[in-house]
Amino acid sequence: MNQNDPFLPMTLKRRLATRRDRVVTVLRRTMSPPTAAPRREGPPNLLLLAVDTLRADHVGAACAAGSLTPAMDAVARDGLRFADANAPAPWTLPSFAGALTGTMPCLHGAGMGGAMRNMARQAPSRLRDGAATLAGHLAARGYRTGAIFSNPFVGFGLAESFQERIYRNHAAPDVAALALDWIRRRADRPFCAFVLFNDAHEPTMPPRRLCAPLLEAAGAGGYGDAQLRALARWGDERAGVPHLGRAPLPLDAPAALALAAKKALYAASVRHVDESLATILARLEDWGLATNTLVMIWSDHGEEFLEHAEDALRWDHDPRDLRAIGHGHTQFQELLHVPWLARGPGVPAGAVVRRPVSLIDLAPTAVAWLGQPPLPLPANAPASLLGRAQSPDDAAAPAAGRILLAEDIAYGPDLVAVRAGPWKLIARRRPLAALALYHLDDDPRETRDLRDAQPQRLQELLDAAAVWDRAGHGRDGDDRGEPDLSGDWEQFDDRVRRQLRELGYA
Repeated sequence: MNQNDPFLPMTLKRRLATRRDRVVTVLRRTMSPPTAAPRREGPPNLLLLAVDTLRADHVGAACAAGSLTPAMDAVARDGLRFADANAPAPWTLPSFAGALTGTMPCLHGAGMGGAMRNMARQAPSRLRDGAATLAGHLAARGYRTGAIFSNPFVGFGLAESFQERIYRNHAAPDVAALALDWIRRRADRPFCAFVLFNDAHEPTMPPRRLCAPLLEAAGAGGYGDAQLRALARWGDERAGVPHLGRAPLPLDAPAALALAAKKALYAASVRHVDESLATILARLEDWGLATNTLVMIWSDHGEEFLEHAEDALRWDHDPRDLRAIGHGHTQFQELLHVPWLARGPGVPAGAVVRRPVSLIDLAPTAVAWLGQPPLPLPANAPASLLGRAQSPDDAAAPAAGRILLAEDIAYGPDLVAVRAGPWKLIARRRPLAALALYHLDDDPRETRDLRDAQPQRLQELLDAAAVWDRAGHGRDGDDRGEPDLSGDWEQFDDRVRRQLRELGYA
């Protein structure tokens, strides 16, 4: 491989836009001094650092590729780690909306509808009008709020809840630069900044300096640039690389090599984001803001690399004719188990919360830890549909019988996951039918279906799924299980559709 960027043909337009933003940032820095006020009175700042498509098993020393995330690891050591954080949906829009509203998708409305979903043809719904958001709640209490994001799905109602919004399809270092410039000019009073990095999302295009060693370790050092560009989007037979979503099982040698190479590109992309997180955290220290800023790092969902290809072959429900790659198509833990870290004032160092929690807990927790009034949540909704504030002082407390849910498939039938402690059910919604039952403590990779062996436990989780179905999907005449006729991509302008195509969405 030569030493040039193998992904340059895919990123040329982005690089030109990046250069423009760099010039603007430099000019602004020379013309306006920073406003950071580290010793000001008042509540702490809130910095939300979100990493799209980050699996929990790629954070920390447990990663098979070695530690990719020293910056995130340091946050975990200095603060608190939720070891069993679960996404409320397996793709971006409904999951981020859940985290920032404290409600499940069936309540906040941002996501897909219909008994059979295919986002390649059906557009998702936006966040419901009037939904209470973390940003709006803090803005009403004097916070400056800003969103700097690189996934356009945040613009489906969530971004509008922030006072200032910056969308750029930039690589992590340039998203970090934009975020730091925003903070530099806004930190004279409490701020809430949401910063979203999209590098681990398809197409994965990390710098050669990061991916070359991992490719060599995977045995894929001989791949040419055209092959790497194909693997940024899961492969292309025309470039001599099998498409992993259509590879026959068991994988032959070329497909196994392509899978190892794709995992290396993903791991290098995670490392690239972590470097930018380190830059942001170091600058907070330099500006004297670290001691008065609550930092939360999390992801909206993970990514599948054929872990459940046999299940996908047996269920055969993805309308794209793809199998067991990417996200949005299943409710397995490689998509739902995500990192969630926190550091800042009042957060105990080195604490680990091992009970299962949901990302819908993030907004209520952030508000509580900032010392602000509770986020308003829908009245009369079942507890399983609402987030709850987690205490930083009771890390060892058990879950106390809590039910956690995941819903809103983007590709395939309407599936739900139901968690009760270590037990997890995956089921079709209507008619309600169990697909698999797992015990995650004994079987974290979800390989042993226990439906026949645990009929009583199976029925308990089916009953919980039925409560979710009745409570979350039949209120006020709104039924997300019926076809959503408003989901037409033609209602969106070409700019939005182009932005989504650049991120691998059809």
